[in-house]
Amino acid sequence: MKKIFLLLTITLLTINAYCQMGEWTWMAGTDTLNSAGTYGTQGIFAPANTPPALYEAAQWTDHNGHFWIFGGLNYGDLWQFDPAINQWAWIKGPGVPGQAGIYGTLNIASPSNNPGGRSFGSMTFVDTDDNLWLFGGYGSDIISNAGFLNDLWMYNITTNEWTWESGSNNVGQSGIYGTLGVADPANIPGGRCESNASWTDSHNNLWLFGGQGDNVGESESDLWKYSIANNEWTWMSGPNSTNNPAVYGTKGVEAPGNIPSGRWCYSVWKAMNDDLWLFGGWEWNNGASKNDMWRYNMATGNWTWMSGTDLSNDFGGISGIQCVPDTENIPSSRAENRACWTMGCDNFETFGGSPTLGGYLHNDLWNYSVSTNKWTWMSGTMNQNDGGNYGTILISSPTNRPPARIGSDGFKDNNGNIWLFGGLVQSSYFNDMWRFVPDTTCPEIVPCNFSESINQKTIPKDNLSIYPNPTSGTFTLSYNSQLPILNSQLKIYDVLGQQVYTQAITNPNKTTINVSQLSNGVYFYQLINNTETYRGKFVKE
Repeated sequence: MKKIFLLLTITLLTINAYCQMGEWTWMAGTDTLNSAGTYGTQGIFAPANTPPALYEAAQWTDHNGHFWIFGGLNYGDLWQFDPAINQWAWIKGPGVPGQAGIYGTLNIASPSNNPGGRSFGSMTFVDTDDNLWLFGGYGSDIISNAGFLNDLWMYNITTNEWTWESGSNNVGQSGIYGTLGVADPANIPGGRCESNASWTDSHNNLWLFGGQGDNVGESESDLWKYSIANNEWTWMSGPNSTNNPAVYGTKGVEAPGNIPSGRWCYSVWKAMNDDLWLFGGWEWNNGASKNDMWRYNMATGNWTWMSGTDLSNDFGGISGIQCVPDTENIPSSRAENRACWTMGCDNFETFGGSPTLGGYLHNDLWNYSVSTNKWTWMSGTMNQNDGGNYGTILISSPTNRPPARIGSDGFKDNNGNIWLFGGLVQSSYFNDMWRFVPDTTCPEIVPCNFSESINQKTIPKDNLSIYPNPTSGTFTLSYNSQLPILNSQLKIYDVLGQQVYTQAITNPNKTTINVSQLSNGVYFYQLINNTETYRGKFVKE
């Protein structure tokens, strides 16, 4: 078995030096299947560390942009990845699969507490205090019985302690729904797995939808909210029975009776206005995959079928032309495409999956824009079971691409780059880590607050330009003296829409801008005067 490990001499400069927009880079882990991993010393980052090959591990990105995983293949280990140094650390857990949970006392943190080993789609949340939350999955309870779990856990990053917060410490628990829309200390979702449909709203409440119910062959379509402040669950929407069909209504039209079908759901996002979105999934009772997009309106409590078809097993989809958005584009139906990301200005991205759960696999990357209601095929192939191309570790290339897979984990760093870890191909497992640097022209994505004037213009290069571009620290902004640039305000935004730099323009022809303090990545600039806004972009590397 060939294993590739990072060398101790790799520096942050090396890690960031070889990347181009719209390209994948194999960053860590191995290019072989079923790797045993390297744990190293608990709590210590090291270049050689890597988790074992895993499938459907629980995943989080904390407020500092660090990535976390727990479990997968019935492991009970917690790992942290720091993208700035491109290294893993084994943080907590027994290091072997199948261990019983150590629950301790309900609502009491302890250094010895640890959730039991689990896999198959535990739901995850990050609260406003940067605590990591974990619900359910299929795994081991307090006496090592394996089954569907409904326990809720919180991990405090600062204290390195788990707390059992809610639910049972035994498998096989049915839900207690109570009254729709009414919180109650007795309420609890039933044990479930096979879902990535979980969100944290702006009020620090935790939400979850669907999944495989507490018996094999069940698909849920219930929506739940958990109040951290009150330690109470509320059944918010959907039936309290399983395997229910969808009520689509009219595409794009919200209605109280609309509801997605019972499904195992994997690609989910939260919009800037707190609305919850989900795409596709697997209906167990029909043996069918979906490619419908749904929105849950937090203000009204209603679902809307927004995009895609109301068909089952739409294996073809419409890819359209790569990088070109179109209202006719739609990914083929699929499930276990749990690697998904929320980008700037309510653009949602999803990778891979399988239409048949055991048949052929995908490695295509798609973007959905809420504002235009259009899908764009961004990267990857339309081939079945594409073997990918690793290339050279740490070197990006237009020919690089991850092999087709299901059950991967997805993360986004503070520079707006997306990362992909692990997954499954034909009963074998990955532990490779990949990074993709989005091309902001494929499709064109600009920050939502990137317009402070109704007369926004993109200026021809011979009238306004920046050089060098890419820049390593400083660039010169050069402009035609006939343009109304003098006394404008230069504002620079990152790909997340956050303003990171501002400077007044006081020179008549050119201005030197120092951006050495910015992290590497893609940035947008605006020159704003009283009547017009001029815009462009540059790359810091």
